[in-house]
Amino acid sequence: MSPILLGVLASVSIGVSDVFGRASALRASAISHVSTAMLVGVFVATPFALVLESSMVAGDMIAGALSGVLLAVGLAVIFRAMAGSSSAVALPLAAVIGVLIPLGWDLVAGTTLSWPAAVGSAVAIGSVVFTTFNPALGAMVRRGVALATVSGVLFGTAVILVADTSIDSGAWPAVAQRAAGFIACGLLASSRKLPVFLPRRVLKFGILGGLAGGLGMVFWVLGAQRGDLGTVSVAASTYPTVTVLLATMFDNDQLRWWQFVGVAGSVGGTAMIVIG
Repeated sequence: MSPILLGVLASVSIGVSDVFGRASALRASAISHVSTAMLVGVFVATPFALVLESSMVAGDMIAGALSGVLLAVGLAVIFRAMAGSSSAVALPLAAVIGVLIPLGWDLVAGTTLSWPAAVGSAVAIGSVVFTTFNPALGAMVRRGVALATVSGVLFGTAVILVADTSIDSGAWPAVAQRAAGFIACGLLASSRKLPVFLPRRVLKFGILGGLAGGLGMVFWVLGAQRGDLGTVSVAASTYPTVTVLLATMFDNDQLRWWQFVGVAGSVGGTAMIVIG
């Protein structure tokens, strides 16, 4: 399967997963959702690791586990942001920051910023102004922006950790990521006296979100290992559009016309950053 197709599949899967995460956060605890979904993700990723010719490379497993802790906390934060404001306010901002962090890392390491990346950065940052403007939400916008910023930093750092895993490890970094994410959110839930797993009335959202998220991460890791990271990321960077549109259609989220323009701009700008 081509790396680009794997990136597209990752985008759709992650976008669908985020819709279920927001649905859970509106009805229960975002932390409980993430721990539930991460455990489901372990069972989704493990068969891929067993079927594909691979081995548990120690460094890749550690990188996957560390990224899982950051990703789990980041997901809990972004789902709360999406529930407290809207998907259009929070998710594009987190996605843009999640790309700018690895970009900054590359620049510090000596990588030169190409003109597509420079233009893409300007477009993506400017588009966030449109996505985060919604007079109907009032003060909830500020909370959504603050939480999305934290989440984006966590996402970007998690990407740096897992981006360079070797093809020899196959899907095992995804297994380690989901397992570590479950442990981290389980401990966080227990420390806050929250249920580790979602209550029965919303358990379906955790299971479905875990299935989609687990598949998305497997597709992303395998695509990045088999092709150029930038190419795969371009295909996968459109997931906010999937989430926002589905949340608008099925979960009573609101999307104003200028926010639609902002979502499109943030996705396009992010794609230009990764291409550059």
